[in-house]
Amino acid sequence: MKRPTPLTACIILSMLLLLAGGCATTIPAREFIAKYTVNIDVPNPDQADLPCRIFLGRRKDYCCIKDIIPGNQGGGFLGKTILWRCPSAELPKDFPEAYRPGDVVIDGRKGAKYKYVIQAYNSK
Repeated sequence: MKRPTPLTACIILSMLLLLAGGCATTIPAREFIAKYTVNIDVPNPDQADLPCRIFLGRRKDYCCIKDIIPGNQGGGFLGKTILWRCPSAELPKDFPEAYRPGDVVIDGRKGAKYKYVIQAYNSK
């Protein structure tokens, strides 16, 4: 059995990193708030693997939402992960408190008290 060449090892490693990281897409505040306030589309609700939308909160200078789309829901052969982000400076000062999240948007912030953001939403 031959040892893999360093080039082959680098190609495999870079492919794994790309798959793990997903795609990062910077979007304007209006579109970001629209994604936050609705649920992710579920084209095949009868399938076992469902897509999910996760609110990650503020990370450095951006607010982030992650969409995870399994292959059987339109995510391609291996599935797809998309990181939506918006510069925090573009978002209103009262975001996210003043915006009602989608019913099944998962709360992915560190130390989150609840699993879904809607459970922690405070209507004033």
